[in-house]
Amino acid sequence: MSAADAESGPGLRGAVAVWLMWGVVAAMVFVTYFRLPARDFYNVTGSGVTGGSARVLILVGWPISLAAVALIWLATDRLLGRPIERRHRRTLVGTALAATVFCATIAWPGVITQSDLDAKPSNALAAVGVTVAVALTVVAVRRRGLGPHAIRGRGDRLALGLAAALALAALPWIFANAGIYVGDVPGLGSVFMSKKILPEPGHPHLHAVHLGNHEGLDGWLLAFTALVLRPTIGQMWPTRLRPVLGGYLALMFCYGVMVAANDGWNEQIVKRGWTSHGLPNVITPGLSFGWAVLLVASAVVYRIGYRVPSADWG
Repeated sequence: MSAADAESGPGLRGAVAVWLMWGVVAAMVFVTYFRLPARDFYNVTGSGVTGGSARVLILVGWPISLAAVALIWLATDRLLGRPIERRHRRTLVGTALAATVFCATIAWPGVITQSDLDAKPSNALAAVGVTVAVALTVVAVRRRGLGPHAIRGRGDRLALGLAAALALAALPWIFANAGIYVGDVPGLGSVFMSKKILPEPGHPHLHAVHLGNHEGLDGWLLAFTALVLRPTIGQMWPTRLRPVLGGYLALMFCYGVMVAANDGWNEQIVKRGWTSHGLPNVITPGLSFGWAVLLVASAVVYRIGYRVPSADWG
């Protein structure tokens, strides 16, 4: 592989970093659900190896499969930048499309519901898509290398700095993912709610921030994923895939922000009794005010941060 070939197309350093991040989160989830009893969590029944594995399968389905869709096409775009036979090109694109469809099964009604977070056979479909996404990234790195370094402008650095700062708000979820109440950490118990018992139907001993995985952390990680991958859009080949993937990342960023904001507002504001009004719930796609706001915000974010001007094409 020539130096010019290695430096053409989107770089995959950000993609590899994202995979490592989600891998660490999945490992934390397995350990926490393995070592603690099911009563400490929310709407799960298993424990031990079975409980840990089942909860990781759910995590792979949502939200990792959402991030995997973007990673599938970044790897595919990098592989397509090298001259290959038409039949191999068709096989590659067909594999990427199939993996995307498998990941998209997570949106089918009933595959994952917040009222029942035990794993079901249908959850394996998204896991297949994520597995193919990992394999495509590995193949792309092996055959074409990591590629060029991402060029991050001032806006990228500010955005990543803001995301890192927002990690402070995610501390209750980060500790919960590790099986620790943030209220047990000296100095943080007076800032965040976590251990107060706030019963719900079927959960008489539910804490304000239960142990285990939270959609708020998942949303923040989705938004962070979209920020990390943003610079690679400008490195992609000037095809229809580039604006489509840019739009998808803009949507994923706004979706993640709104999911995290909804969960944080409910746990730290509503549960304190400061207000009874929640923020729009956008976890499940639908015809709703929340999704209307999400789509408008995504269009604005795409225009500002993810759109590559047509003058830069080719």
